[in-house]
Amino acid sequence: MLQRSPILRFALEVLQHALECYCRENSRDKKMATLHLAQSIELSVKAALVEKNVSIYENSGNRTINPHEALTQLAKAWSMERIEKHSQIELLIDERNAIQHRYASVDDITLDYHMQTAFDVLSKILKIEFDTELADWIKDNVDQKIWEKVRFVTGEDSGDQTPSDAIIEDRSPALDFVDGFSRYERQLRVRLAELTGRSHFNGSTLDVMLKLIANWKGGEKSVIKALPSAYRIRNKVVHGEIIPSSEEVKAALGALDRALAALSEAPDELVLKVVRASEAGVRGTTLKDDDASDGSEPDT
Repeated sequence: MLQRSPILRFALEVLQHALECYCRENSRDKKMATLHLAQSIELSVKAALVEKNVSIYENSGNRTINPHEALTQLAKAWSMERIEKHSQIELLIDERNAIQHRYASVDDITLDYHMQTAFDVLSKILKIEFDTELADWIKDNVDQKIWEKVRFVTGEDSGDQTPSDAIIEDRSPALDFVDGFSRYERQLRVRLAELTGRSHFNGSTLDVMLKLIANWKGGEKSVIKALPSAYRIRNKVVHGEIIPSSEEVKAALGALDRALAALSEAPDELVLKVVRASEAGVRGTTLKDDDASDGSEPDT
């Protein structure tokens, strides 16, 4: 849909600059991307209020309301207590203030978190108030070499791609890894939901995959050693403890590829049994004989 709102047009222009900065490697651009993400949300919220005929000015009429008040007013206009992601927006605004006033820096993982907040919030505002899909707008207006590096834009398109397909030239290994691991977890949970008929899984995905590969004769046993390493890297990356090398990312995502292949090829009955075992807290990888999917002896 053609956007006529001047506030929204500027919000999207700011978002486009944020995407460009997001894809660069230096710390200055990471900080600028964070500033732009916060501003794009604030402007989009105010654009939505204008569409609802809600004033965005303080009583004096000289200044616009602050972003916190704007969020409160939008929630009221949408007949809810708080809009989705309200707390994450507050965190992004605090990050913005820390950069502006306390000279803070932003790492890849923190920026990725804030990008997801901005993408989710702007997607909802554009869809509800402006009949626009954010991902489509980005693909129509932003250079493909930029948006293809942003996993929130390519998310739906990457559903059938392997974790290793997340490795993109000129993107940081940390973001490649986060993207690849997200693809792995998404495909894993979709597969489990299809088999169990439940959208929520109560066990450990690592435990399920280790049990599955250990008890299926077609499973590649080398994955049993490689998969825990990939999960450890995930934990250290998201907590800012390490910056993985390209080689580490390639090896870890390769292990996730092989794990998903096993999940796809293994008998449904076995997958269901390892899911039940994991949710029941059964310890160890090798199931008892009567838990094997086809009555065969599990490999050890």
